[in-house]
Amino acid sequence: MSAYTLFLFSVLVFCMPFGTHAENMQLDANLLLSRFDAGGNDDFKSNKAITAYYNYYLKDWIAVNAGLLVTDKALDESRKDIVGNYRASLQSSSILLGIKPRYKFSTPYEVFGRIGLQYWQTELEVEEYFNENIPEGSSSITDTGYGYYFGFGGAYYVTNNVVVQLELSRFMQPDVFGGDSNYPFDLNMNALSFGVGYRF
Repeated sequence: MSAYTLFLFSVLVFCMPFGTHAENMQLDANLLLSRFDAGGNDDFKSNKAITAYYNYYLKDWIAVNAGLLVTDKALDESRKDIVGNYRASLQSSSILLGIKPRYKFSTPYEVFGRIGLQYWQTELEVEEYFNENIPEGSSSITDTGYGYYFGFGGAYYVTNNVVVQLELSRFMQPDVFGGDSNYPFDLNMNALSFGVGYRF
């Protein structure tokens, strides 16, 4: 599936239900505390990210959703080589398409899950710091591809329409820089998110 096809599908998922069954829609906005894991000896610092989901409930217990994930820059630990110090950073954004099953208790609580596919774009930047006689510099490279994600969480209905939610998620990007590097890697992001949803 091309990026253009994925974009058109996202637009259809977002727009088709608006004219008919508005009561079946929910918008979720979440702030994530996240951490990248690229394997090897990397040690990326925790960073922040945001997600926004549009959910359309086909049945009371399951919704299709489309969303967007945007992360802050995550910095690796500074390292030293023979000419100076260097540090890598990663930043990523994704279009998310999936399903959201849930179980709503008789009290104002519910548990839910998310599972789906993502189209991601990730940038790797390396900054080098030399001695005082050599200026510092940086270089970056960007890659795109397809991956998947899953998560589970709990929610509490403050009113009939407003819900607060807590969620654990994992976003996986396989074979990052597989076509541009001799050292591709699988990038995973674990996240704890706090969010608010509004049910139409």
